[in-house]
Amino acid sequence: MAGSISPIFPAHSQLAFDSYWRRNQAQQLNERLAGTYDEITVEGERHRGDIDGAQTYAMRQITGRAQKTEPSDIPNQFWWVTPRGFDKTTWIDQFDHVTLGKLGDPSSMVSRNHAIAANRQKDLINLAALGGTRFIGPKGTTTQVLPTTGGPAGTGQVIGVQFGSASSNSGFQLAKLTQAAFLLDQNEIERRERFFAYTAKQLNNLLTNVDQVDSILYNDVRALVDGDIRAFMGFTFKMTQLVPFTSGSTTIRSCFAWQKMGLMVGLGAEVMSTIDRLPQQSNAVQVYTCMMRDATRTQDEAVVQINNDESV
Repeated sequence: MAGSISPIFPAHSQLAFDSYWRRNQAQQLNERLAGTYDEITVEGERHRGDIDGAQTYAMRQITGRAQKTEPSDIPNQFWWVTPRGFDKTTWIDQFDHVTLGKLGDPSSMVSRNHAIAANRQKDLINLAALGGTRFIGPKGTTTQVLPTTGGPAGTGQVIGVQFGSASSNSGFQLAKLTQAAFLLDQNEIERRERFFAYTAKQLNNLLTNVDQVDSILYNDVRALVDGDIRAFMGFTFKMTQLVPFTSGSTTIRSCFAWQKMGLMVGLGAEVMSTIDRLPQQSNAVQVYTCMMRDATRTQDEAVVQINNDESV
């Protein structure tokens, strides 16, 4: 302020410091996709899932008396999940409790941050499974990615970045969401427990692209943005900035719509944390956290990838 007088401190004035650790607010703290997947415990190297039946499996018509029996095999599919190990290690020097002054013992703060990292890693694993390569077949040696051909739009289970906008890239819009719902419906995927993973930009695009005056959906989208509702068009919305970019791009995100039974987590070991002294490291304190898990799509028909350009 103009004309203000700078305070005058005595020669032996001291600085004041926090006596506790403040949490960084600019980070994802929890597992955003919790409850959006099925989970099994894997007691071994890997686990095979067996699926029976198909939409095309139907009965034959009897056309005569005492007609010859014609047996038929039930169609089946296989999926595989192989848990992987993940860990986080932090060393705390033996003199940190002295040099940090009034700040509390950092071991609890470090443990808290390890738990946050584990939560984020769970989401990263699930998002990678939704759009990544899965292993199928009786032996688990065949790989499969989400189909990009076939279906009503000719793009399989992937809605392209230009969908609904002729030949130019577009952000998230209502047409892409309705197409995702249509693809799941066409595949006879259950309507209950459907989810949509997105970033902050997608919700902003959706609100911008819904006409405020003429669209009866505007108030629903507005309530979704305001956080008053969590579901829209049959999907429960899950926001996380961990949604991946498409390969080779820094602007096009691959959002996902899926049904809960289409995503399976294979759990090898829950999150475990220990705090120990390390004599070989000058008696430093080690905070160690680990877990063992992975995820896979059980059926491609239950997952839709929606590409959105965040630069437009």
